Amino acid sequence: MHSAHALFLRRRFRSKSPLPLERTAVVTSGSRPVSPALPQILCLRLAHQLCADNAEALAGVVSARMPAAISPPCSVVLDLSATLAFDDDAETALQLLNHLLADRLVRLRLVLPEARARTAFLSCAAGQAIGPDSVHTSVRAAMLATYASLPGAALITSAQREFFAVQPEPLVVPARSSQS
Repeated sequence: MHSAHALFLRRRFRSKSPLPLERTAVVTSGSRPVSPALPQILCLRLAHQLCADNAEALAGVVSARMPAAISPPCSVVLDLSATLAFDDDAETALQLLNHLLADRLVRLRLVLPEARARTAFLSCAAGQAIGPDSVHTSVRAAMLATYASLPGAALITSAQREFFAVQPEPLVVPARSSQS
């Protein structure tokens, strides 16, 4: 008969396996070569406020930034630091983007560092649809949440820390008048 302590030790040492491939995330950048086998995090920072003038083009611009030649990102982190308030068009655009990415099995994570903007967004219909677990205070927090949601052990090595320090790519969404 096995003692409970012996069974615990066997289970504990059995789980000490090397870092699985699924846990390794890569932050995509325009100039970096990326392995097609690794899940990716696409980090984008909106260069200006999201408003009615540019909300319609948001989904198209983000989709165009998703790399076509490599595996799709497992998550898109969209930094909305420049957006302090959301109008109806901006809320609708974020909800549409969330649905489009979900159809591609990509998770949308939003960065809203301003507490008032975060609270206002989470109280609107789009914020409730996207969910509070997808709204973060910093890009690093969003990337860590994405990394933690991947299957496998959640170990962060020194090589992976450099990916969390990468600045998001600037994203310029054209205004409605300049799209025509």
